[in-house]
Amino acid sequence: MTRIEAVRRTILLDLTPWQRLSGIAVAIAVPATLRWALGQAGEAVPFAPFFPFVLLAAVFMGWRAALVVAITTTLLVEWVFHGGSPSLLDPHRLTLALLIALANLALIAVGDTLRRTVRQLDALAREQDIVAREMYHRVQNALGVVQALIRVSHAGDDTERFRQDLLARVQALANANRLLDSPPGNTNGAPRRSVTEARQPADGAGLSLAQLVRTAIAPFHKDDAFHIAGPPFLIAREPAYHLLLVLHELCTNALKHGALSDPRGRVSIGWSADGVLLWRENGGPPVLPPSRQGLGTRMFARQQHWTLERDFAPSGLTCRIALRAPATVRR
Repeated sequence: MTRIEAVRRTILLDLTPWQRLSGIAVAIAVPATLRWALGQAGEAVPFAPFFPFVLLAAVFMGWRAALVVAITTTLLVEWVFHGGSPSLLDPHRLTLALLIALANLALIAVGDTLRRTVRQLDALAREQDIVAREMYHRVQNALGVVQALIRVSHAGDDTERFRQDLLARVQALANANRLLDSPPGNTNGAPRRSVTEARQPADGAGLSLAQLVRTAIAPFHKDDAFHIAGPPFLIAREPAYHLLLVLHELCTNALKHGALSDPRGRVSIGWSADGVLLWRENGGPPVLPPSRQGLGTRMFARQQHWTLERDFAPSGLTCRIALRAPATVRR
């Protein structure tokens, strides 16, 4: 491990209160010992041994800890090494105290800025890693969905009908993915004509849950495979984006492994006025619980807009999504 990596890892540590207090104590005791060892030689630069430790405290523990170190060491120098409290009437001592305070504040600002920069870059790197893995997952899903759509787009010997049916499904899939690719709360990236149902209503309050569900299932709709029912309901824009992503994931899994993989399979999607959405599959192959936690499962669990419960009954998957109050918009 390189020196830079060691420093980065130390900065990223989440210290407990006791560890922070121990660090402050070390940042005070070590330079105080050095100052005592210098004796009379340290009178010319009384605060010099303390400055590096104020900077280190700011870098590794934050500005609050560094401020404690700076104040304590300043008082220590004045009362212990100078033999008494500073006199505010002494212009020389007053000027020196002001300069020391400004120097400490500058060191704290530099150290804390470095600390914040390293921590923000690490958070950004972790977020980009999550996005990259989700994008890979989405690409793999898209390829699997297209293959499954080819299998379910039966049209007998009518090649032209098969082509039109398949193109319509792939276009619907592309439209849903465009909506998913636009940032949460922003519909500027979504196509105007193809996903108008899922756009914000004229009153600007939120999105229609019914139209959101229809947009999500459009690429997967075949014959009478879906049954949709529920009262008028509006959902806030950001959770609507995440819900569309979850519904897209449920449809993808149903097409590859669940009810939509069988011509006899059916999916029922219903919701109540209090924001509880129920996804129920039946008529497909026997359901088995997943053997490992995939990215889709982790994506469901990471959402903060609802509670999600899944039941992998042999007769078909049931998924219950209960929206929390901030995710809903009342008329």
